[in-house]
Amino acid sequence: MPGIFSKQFDRRIHTLVGVILLATVIGVSFSLYALWPANVEAGYAPEQPIDFSHQLHAGTLQIDCRYCHYNVDREAHAAIPSVAICMNCHQEVQNKDSQGRLKPDTARLLEHWLAKKPIEWVKVHDLADFAYFDHSRHMSAGLECEECHGKIEKMERIERQYGLKMGWCLDCHRKEPPPEWQGSGDTWASSDCSTCHR
Repeated sequence: MPGIFSKQFDRRIHTLVGVILLATVIGVSFSLYALWPANVEAGYAPEQPIDFSHQLHAGTLQIDCRYCHYNVDREAHAAIPSVAICMNCHQEVQNKDSQGRLKPDTARLLEHWLAKKPIEWVKVHDLADFAYFDHSRHMSAGLECEECHGKIEKMERIERQYGLKMGWCLDCHRKEPPPEWQGSGDTWASSDCSTCHR
């Protein structure tokens, strides 16, 4: 029985299906590579909407981390600073170039302020959704910000210093507790699954 469509039409359909399959394989492979956690671990430094220098603010000016991330020792999540936090200082301090014009990032900040529009910062230290992390518990245990975030005060642009993988967290949890914690357990913190996975 002869085919319904011509041989030329059949070849075109087969070619189209082949191209679609090849594009799908390449697309899925690239997506897996680009999104695989190991590719955004240590060294991850995304571009931000405003070039904020932690080296200047936390280093040179010695502004405490808790001024901008004001709830870090009281809540599970560290606050990302709002425009209002920035404007507490920048209503008075407005960086200008040698011709007296506002520097581009200061101008962008003021644009957000006047438009009442939040700055959409890109998270650098973002854990997977299946991991629970409480900043306040870690702060109350005496950890310093740099133990997880690195020397922020020396970074012009924030970069992830450590891979935020489970093994890295467990290395810390399994450390021997400090002497003043005697009687609290054999390790620094629990390594039960339910501690971080709820």
